[in-house]
Amino acid sequence: MTIFWILIYNIFFVPFAFFFVYLSGLFNKKMQTGIRGRKQTLIEMARFRDKFPRKELYLIHSASLGEFEQAKPVIRGLKALRPDILIVASFTSPSGYTNAIRMKEVDLYMYLPFDTFLRTRGFIQRLKPKKIIFVTYELWPNLILNAQRHHVKTYLISARIRENSLKWKPIARTFFSDLYRSLDYIHAISDEHKESVRKLIGTVPIKMLTLGDTRYDQVIHRAHEKVAADVDRLFGDGFVFIIGSIWPQDAKQLMPAVYRCMKEFDSLRVIVAPHEPNEYALETLEGGFSENGILTRRLSTLPLKSAGIRVVLVDKVGILAELYHQSNLAFVGGSFRGSIHNVMEPAVAGIPVLFGPMYHNSSEAELLIREGGGFCCEDSECLYRKIRRMLTDSESYRRAADSARQVILKNLGAGARTVREILESD
Repeated sequence: MTIFWILIYNIFFVPFAFFFVYLSGLFNKKMQTGIRGRKQTLIEMARFRDKFPRKELYLIHSASLGEFEQAKPVIRGLKALRPDILIVASFTSPSGYTNAIRMKEVDLYMYLPFDTFLRTRGFIQRLKPKKIIFVTYELWPNLILNAQRHHVKTYLISARIRENSLKWKPIARTFFSDLYRSLDYIHAISDEHKESVRKLIGTVPIKMLTLGDTRYDQVIHRAHEKVAADVDRLFGDGFVFIIGSIWPQDAKQLMPAVYRCMKEFDSLRVIVAPHEPNEYALETLEGGFSENGILTRRLSTLPLKSAGIRVVLVDKVGILAELYHQSNLAFVGGSFRGSIHNVMEPAVAGIPVLFGPMYHNSSEAELLIREGGGFCCEDSECLYRKIRRMLTDSESYRRAADSARQVILKNLGAGARTVREILESD
């Protein structure tokens, strides 16, 4: 980075951010967890490096849990081809560090230290990574600066820059342009995003490649694991419509359409998974179905034995991916609230995906629409028509289901390509 932005970042932004984090830590439990966790994991890191002082080490940094999911195919590939290297996975978010399922391929999990110049310099001197791999978007200026000073190669994998990103704002653009220019390698998820990065940074001697999105590889891997988990089938017959991770704003538009369709089609079965399956959310859903004369059952009370049960309410987390594989059609929540949730899990199950108008945070949702496997519905009436069509037009349903599956299959392999480029680059 240029001296100007390094000075601005360290004189103004870093002290303010440092003060904010510690002040928030007095009141915010998550901040407190992060502060304590950083101190503890830095001690663990020092002991770890003392134990393996000469082994080659790659640091893979994920902002939170979602980015770590993207990193997993790369981690598995690196360890398979280079079992002699050490892999350290670092996080910014306490939720990412705490909730990440530990992989046997990762030798150490830790928090990334606060991005001050001296802390990151000491961190790199102590950890001695050969390569630092950032996932998708989160870059830390002082860490990258000290990596350059210590001749550590830096990578940004599964890179993307959205049209509405802060990075395009007038002052922010010059800062992020300078920051991205400081990297050694950038691996974009598509040619479109590669051109966005090029537009941001201009002509510089950085190796930029389009290698694809590693999330497609991970979602296939997770699907194999979930199917192997053998979750009991909720319905033995009928057309199953699964409503995944919905908020009240989604329910307001979707549920009237669901009630209408259930009254028209006796074969329709419904699985509803609130994004936050608390008692209020579950009781609200139960009340709506009850008012329309539809019996429901909570998943925790299964197995289903009561006659006439056509709706299951999912009252626990962590099994939605499995349930997509028991279904014929999906609606993904968040899309009437602000930003859509994961559309890849229903797509990998080979079922059409419905969602509301707020889907532009997801390149996968945009791709599903483009390929005919996903459908945006602006309101309740549109949802009713689309659900009804999937129930009555078998040919339209088959084409949509095949298209959804093909979106996943056509985009596999990014993990292997990324691993090859990381290992072959000097």
